[in-house]
Amino acid sequence: MELDVTLLIAAGQISDVAVLTTACEAATRVIAVDGGVQHLRHLNIAPNIIIGDLDSASDSDLVWGQENGSEIIRLKEQDSSDLAKALNLCNERQWPHIQIIGIEGGRLDHQLGSLASISDAPNDLNIKAELSDTTLIRLTANQNHKQKFSGIFSLFSFGQSVVTLTGAEWNLENDIVTFSTKGLSNQCDDIINIVVHSGDSLILLTNKK
Repeated sequence: MELDVTLLIAAGQISDVAVLTTACEAATRVIAVDGGVQHLRHLNIAPNIIIGDLDSASDSDLVWGQENGSEIIRLKEQDSSDLAKALNLCNERQWPHIQIIGIEGGRLDHQLGSLASISDAPNDLNIKAELSDTTLIRLTANQNHKQKFSGIFSLFSFGQSVVTLTGAEWNLENDIVTFSTKGLSNQCDDIINIVVHSGDSLILLTNKK
């Protein structure tokens, strides 16, 4: 059975248009995160939903979306980012499998904000983000993640996570991982197994090159 995947398109840089097109074709539904609608409009792929405070989407973008059947959700509150709003919507509508494209480039605070939004998203969401040379996977407490992988990977927590890691050059045993260099540039040549025993969610970055 095919997985029900919700694709979120943010407004950051997308280096490979073919990857975006393929992801849109494979997704069950596509959500444009505010200015991310511009990426889709250039490809004439209308999203199912356009969401955010909509300060980055032009009026013509919104009209184009409405004319092509997009649901427009304007949320003006500034306590959360547009990406966080989109992730919360997915949780509310019980769409747990999330893929994200378009969180690279631009201002550093926006990039960090995107990572924080992913880290803080509801635990029921399975979140994966495709970057130009890295795949990001969000792991939550009490989750066991096993993956066949050869290359360099890194682990980060935006808070404090208790983690066991096996299969790597440098393993962990109930160690505390924080937003530090402790989990930076590890190596695996077969299968990595990661268990988040407790604490905050963990960000796994696997490099494609």
